[in-house]
Amino acid sequence: MLFALALMMFATAAVAGDTFPDMKLSGKLSDAQKAYLGVTADSFNVSEIKGDYLFVEAYSMYCPICQRDAAEVNEMYAAMASVDPKSTVKFVGLAMGNTPFEVEFYRKKYEVEFPLFQDEDYSVHKALKEVGTPAFYIVKLDTLEILFMSEGELKDKDALMETLKANTNLQ
Repeated sequence: MLFALALMMFATAAVAGDTFPDMKLSGKLSDAQKAYLGVTADSFNVSEIKGDYLFVEAYSMYCPICQRDAAEVNEMYAAMASVDPKSTVKFVGLAMGNTPFEVEFYRKKYEVEFPLFQDEDYSVHKALKEVGTPAFYIVKLDTLEILFMSEGELKDKDALMETLKANTNLQ
């Protein structure tokens, strides 16, 4: 029992410099979303995404903060298109513990255009060290190095956007 408690105390969320897990992602993707990610299937590993950087939102359909933040994350995704015309930064949403139905419900209700992936068996959540939602990551795709990680409410979208641009050499 004490050993389990000790493990829980030292199991922390990822920090900058850590390696983002090369986990399998599964989701119902449109042809346009597959092209955006540079993949051909609905299921693939993170390392198969074509691009230089990955912006990850770990969320849950049942998270009220995630629901509140959805519009701002959508705005970031749209704004990134104007500063990143070559689409070197890819956006994805990882739905912690959510089924395909829940992912689709969230996508429609909050009008999310970037690719979303289910996690009904919690394997993604476990790979991310059971991070709280929402959480945001900036990952360098060629090495899967985490350049930035933030857990909790998106308090300042503009500051996060500036962090994203600074970490990905975009202006």
